[in-house]
Amino acid sequence: PVFITTMIDEVTVAMMAVAASMATVTSSIMVVMNTGFATWKAQEDDIDVLENGYGVLRHFVRQMRQATSVSSITASNNTLGSLSFATAAGATCTWTRDSSNNVYYNNGTSNQLLAKNINSLTFTAYKADGSTATTTVTDIQVVQCQVQITLNRGSGVTRTLTTRAWIRTW
Repeated sequence: PVFITTMIDEVTVAMMAVAASMATVTSSIMVVMNTGFATWKAQEDDIDVLENGYGVLRHFVRQMRQATSVSSITASNNTLGSLSFATAAGATCTWTRDSSNNVYYNNGTSNQLLAKNINSLTFTAYKADGSTATTTVTDIQVVQCQVQITLNRGSGVTRTLTTRAWIRTW
C-alpha cells in the first residue's frame, strides 16, 4: 500500500509538471501568434493607405492622357489641390481634396469618392518642355500630381507619391 501511494503521488506530480509545461508552451505560442497577427495587420493597413495614394495617381494618369486641355488648376503649394480639365467629349472633369482628407473625382455629372486618407493633393503645371512651370492654363501641356499619405505604423511615417502626365492633344 505504501508503494502504491508513493507511485500515485509521483504520477500526480509528473502530470502536474507536464500540465504546467504545456500551459507555458501554449502561452508562449499565443504571445508569438498575437505579435505576428498585430504585425501582419499593421502591414495590411499600410498597404491599404498606399493603395489609396497609388490609386489616385493611376486614375490621374489615365484621365489626363485623354484630356484635351486644362481649364483650372490650383497653385502648386495648395495641398487642397484642385484640377479641372476638358475631355474630347466636351465634359469638364475635376479632382479635388477636401479638408477631411478625401479625394473626389467629378466626371462631369457626379462627384465620386476616389480615395480616403490623402494628406495632401497638389498639382503643378508645366509648359511643353516639361520643365518650365506655368500657371497659364493655355500653356499647360504636362501636369504633375503629388499625393502625400501617412502610414499607420510608427509615429506618422509619411510617403509622397508623384507622377506626371502629358495632355493628349497639344
